[in-house]
Order: sequence, then C-alpha cells, then structure tokens
Amino acid sequence: MRRMGFQEAADVVKASLDIVDIISRQVVLKKAGRNFLGLCPFHPEKTPSFNVNREKNLFKCFGCGEAGDALAFVMKRENKTYGEVIRELASEHGIEILSEHQDPETFSKQQDVKQKIFSLNATSQKWFTENLKGAEGEQARQYLTDRHITPELMDTFGLGVARPGWDHLTQHLQAQVDFVKESPEILVEAGLANPRQEGNGYYDRFRNRLIIPIYDEQGRIVGFGGRAFSAEDKPKYLNSPETPVYVKSRVLYGLHQAKESIRQQKFAVVMEGYFDVIAAHWGGVPQAVGSCGTALTESHLKLLTRFGAETVYLAFDSDEAGLKAAMSAIEMIEPYVHTSGLSLKIVIVPSGKDPDDFIHQAGGEAFRQLMKDAQSFLDFKFTFMLRDTDLRTPEGRVMAANRITPLLANIRQPVLRSELLNRYADRLRISQEALALEVKRYERAHQPYRENHFKEFQNSSKKKAISNDPRRSYKKPTQTGSFSGKLENIAELRKPLSPNHIAAEKALLQLIFLNTESYHTMYPLLESITLTHGPHQSLVDTVRRLAAPPESLEMLLKKLGDAMMGQDELLRLYADTVLSAESLMQQLQLEDLSVEPFRARIRKEADTCIGILSAYRKQEALRQLVKQSRSLEEQLEEQGPSASGLLPSDADYDASNELSLLELQYQIRDTLSKGRKS
Repeated sequence: MRRMGFQEAADVVKASLDIVDIISRQVVLKKAGRNFLGLCPFHPEKTPSFNVNREKNLFKCFGCGEAGDALAFVMKRENKTYGEVIRELASEHGIEILSEHQDPETFSKQQDVKQKIFSLNATSQKWFTENLKGAEGEQARQYLTDRHITPELMDTFGLGVARPGWDHLTQHLQAQVDFVKESPEILVEAGLANPRQEGNGYYDRFRNRLIIPIYDEQGRIVGFGGRAFSAEDKPKYLNSPETPVYVKSRVLYGLHQAKESIRQQKFAVVMEGYFDVIAAHWGGVPQAVGSCGTALTESHLKLLTRFGAETVYLAFDSDEAGLKAAMSAIEMIEPYVHTSGLSLKIVIVPSGKDPDDFIHQAGGEAFRQLMKDAQSFLDFKFTFMLRDTDLRTPEGRVMAANRITPLLANIRQPVLRSELLNRYADRLRISQEALALEVKRYERAHQPYRENHFKEFQNSSKKKAISNDPRRSYKKPTQTGSFSGKLENIAELRKPLSPNHIAAEKALLQLIFLNTESYHTMYPLLESITLTHGPHQSLVDTVRRLAAPPESLEMLLKKLGDAMMGQDELLRLYADTVLSAESLMQQLQLEDLSVEPFRARIRKEADTCIGILSAYRKQEALRQLVKQSRSLEEQLEEQGPSASGLLPSDADYDASNELSLLELQYQIRDTLSKGRKS
C-alpha cells in the first residue's frame, strides 16, 4: 500500500475517478446518446431524469435539480464530508493517507489496530448469529418471539447469542484468526474479552446473553450490547467499552438501518433502548435510532442532519425519570439546535410505558399519533418547569415566573419571545408587561459584558469604602510588635477576580465571526488584541496568521478548519465560537443594520470588551502590588518593638491608586532598611 499526504492522495483519487463507475454502484444507468440515464437516487421518480456525462465528469437531475461531479455525488448520497470520501476512495486505490500531525509509523499501527478490530467484530457477530440459529439459541429465539421480534427483524439487526461458559468466543477467535494467535491481547482492546485476574489468559466479556451488534453509519460493526435473559444476571445490559473504533458520543444505534428512511422522510426519532428502536421498526417507524446508553450529544445530531433529518423527535417515558432524561438531553443539545435550524420535538409516551411496550400494545399507528402531538422542545421545557407550581395562588405564580424568566431571557428571536411572553403571561394570569419587566431585570443582572457592567466594573474598586474614611491611615506598631496597618481590609481587591474579562474575551472572538463585514471590521484590531486565557489567545494567533482581507469570512473559516485539524481543544473552542456568533448577532440586534451602522456597532462593542480587559489588567496589577506590600509589612512586623515609630504616623494611602501603593512599598522598604541599621 502506498503512503502519501492528504492533498497528494486527493489529487490521485480525483484524477482516476470515473463518474459512471461511481454512480453505477447505486444507480442503474443506461446509455442514452453521449449521456447515461437512470432513476434519480435523491428523490422518488418513475421516469428517468438523472443524467450522467462521463467526459465532463458531471451529473444532473432535471427532476429535483441535484447536480455535481463524482465526489459531490458520493458526498450527497452518503452524507459524508470531503475528507471522508477522499479517504475511502484512496483506500480503494491502495493509498494510505498520512495525517500531517502523525508519525507515519504510529499512524500505520493505529490504522492496523482499527482494521483488526473491525475484522474481529465481524467474525464474532457471525458466530453469535450462528449460535442464535442453532440449538444453543432456542432460549434466545423464544425470548425474541415473546418480544414480537420476527426472524426478519433478527436478520435486519444482526441479532445473536453468546453461549454460557467462560471462553467459547475467545477460543473460537484464537482458532480462526491468525493475528489473535500471535497477540491475544487484541481481544481486550476490541472489548470482546477480559484478562483473567488469576493466572494467564482471557475470558469472554459476553456470556449467556442476547447479543445486539452496533453498526456505524457505514455498516461496520463497532461494538455490541448484551442483554441478560434472567433478572438474576447482572447487569441487565452489558455494553462494549469504548475502543479505537467505538466512541459512544459519535454512534447511534440503528442508524445504518434507518438512514435511507431518514433521508427520504427528513426526520428521525431518537429513543433510549435497543428494543425501543427495534419495536419502532416493527411498528412502521423505520426512522428510529438509539443513543447507545449514553447522553444525546451534538455529534449525534450532526450525524442525523448529515443524513437529511430536518426534525428530530426525542421519545421518552412519561415517568419522572423519563421527563428528567428528556430535560437533560435538551440542555445538552439546545445550543446546537438554536444555531442549526433543526426542529426538535418531544414525544411523551403515556402511562409510564417505554416506547417498546407502548408500540407492541397500542400499535405503530398510535405511536405515530404521539409524534403528531409532540411538543416543541421549548414548550416541553416550560411545561416541565411549571409542573409542580400552584398557579391559583399569588405565591405559586411568583414562583412560576421566577422559574421561566431565565428560559425567556435565553430566547433571542424577538417574534418568538413576544409570542411566548404573551402565552405564558396568560397562563400565569399576570400581565405581559410584568413578565417582560422580569425578563429585562434578569438580563441586566446576568448580561456578561454590556457597557453599564463595564462602567460598574471600572469603578468597582471605588464603590465600597475600605473603612469609614475612604483613605487609609497606617498606625505605628504597638509595643507588643503587632502591626495594625496591614492591607487586609482592602475588601474590593481581596474578592475573587471578576469573570467579566473571560466573557469579554469570548465576545471579542465572536465579533470576528459574525459575518464578512464584522471580520473586516475586526481585522485591524487582530495585531493588538492580547487575551489572558491561553486557548483564546491561541485562536486569535491562528486567525491572525491566516486572515487576509478582503477575502470573505467563508474563506477564512475554510483555512481555519484545515489549520486546526488534530488540535482538538482549539478546534472545539473554534467551533463553539463560530456556532455561538449567530446568537450574539441576535443579542446585539444587528440583523437589520446597514453596512456603516453595523461596522460602527461592531467597533463600539469591541472597544467595550477591550476596556473591560484593560480594567481587569489594572486590577490584577494592583493585586500584585497589594500582595508585595503585605509581604513587606510582615517583614516589618517581624522586627518587633524595635521597629516602633519608624513608619510615618499620619500617612494616608488610597488602596485603589497604583501610585499610592507604590509609595507605600517604598516607605516600608525604607523603614525596614532603617530598622536593620539601628
């Protein structure tokens, strides 16, 4: 296998592609003059309107309008990124693509381990399914039949069974797979076996359990779930650990089986359990997927949107645990939902049933009706927050208003906020004006970096008197040597540092990424911006290195994406900043401004943030001076009564003034020096 860098591999792949060969893998094409004709794979049709031109390396559907080259076809059809497509096609051409940030030998070893684990999982799954169909699988077949799972569904989801006993699978793999004979520890890395606590060797992770294979979106088996047959066997579900090929936050159970239905119908249903998903497919909801026993993440939603989902339904139980699970899932993914335009709805299964039981008892049509009646995630959040408040009493209405005020404040879309204010003011039986006032008060109290906060922050060291007198008198030491003039009463400078400077730094970064106009406005400031948080400064440095107006923001984002490959922390910060920039745009109400007012507002916001950072640095410098002065005072106190009278008796100092603190330090140093000489 040849090894080369990504760009070199991409050039080789693109030069060798035959668009007819690529598309013929999924579409039956017939020669029609200079073109090839077939049924479009992107929309249902009975009369062929999908044309492919080999010479021009182009396809075009005259029915739905989809068009592009060979790479675009694979990316659109399989919902994969450019990089994923290049890597897969490169592998077909015998090319191993090296990462720019990896040692070739290390990269090769990692790829080799992944391929071995995929091979072991496939071999194991074949063995599990053979067990299910044989005499050893009678109990499992009866169990599945009792749960209404047909032989067709068993095949669709690749179900199997692990035999009772300690090491049946381990022995099978050692006998069948050469690399297991040489390095049996690979079974542990694959999550198929555990090392024996006493002596040498390994034993099976899955024993006497129904086996549920977990596929990635490409149809490769990445892990397994094991369901116990009896209540005595613990745990009830035993899952594969995370491995080099199985990261739970990036895998959805059943997506391989559901992806075509999701693509066609534009929605997905996310459930909690394996059998919930299988029951949904049985009941005629083939868009169902599961979260593999982990919290729903932004990565999961991105997977679904890659396959065309425009609406995602979360299906949970109606008991307290189910409601809390739904709320927890919403809190985790809400930021992505706001920025992606995805519609998120909550399906509540009644009577405390899980979706599996409900579908088998009430039928698939009843579950589809629940989907039609599903709440928007915002309505669900409000309902959840109000579920135990008594709206008949003034106290209950006040409590309810306090609970929903943060939710309303978090909604930046003006029309939606107005609609919800009106709806919930009526529900709480209070005026819309009163509820809106509470929201505004909450915003003022929690706004991270607005100008009024900057002014308060700037003057904070002068707001509270250090004593009854705003200036501090330092007294002489007493005869016992105690020193009453320490700086311990400088209250404002002893408090924890304000977090406003971090919020200001985040805002400065977001201002860069609002749109091309904001990028051009912020560009002159890039050379002078210095931030205190290391990752923030790293992102600024990267932008500074790559930025080159008058290019568009889109060009900058493309450069940044390429530059940050392999730098996980920086990439996460970059993604968070870019995704949250839109909400900042709404927060500042910039959408309707023309170019010049928009740029003026951006400059004003940037100046506000820079002013906060300047105030923070000044406060930090004063802290350091206070710390040094305190240390010097302690040295003076250690001299005891002999130091008495050496400090000026009526010296006053302003603790918020840097020059005054420096003067105090010099006085103490002189005093110490005189004390030593005497």
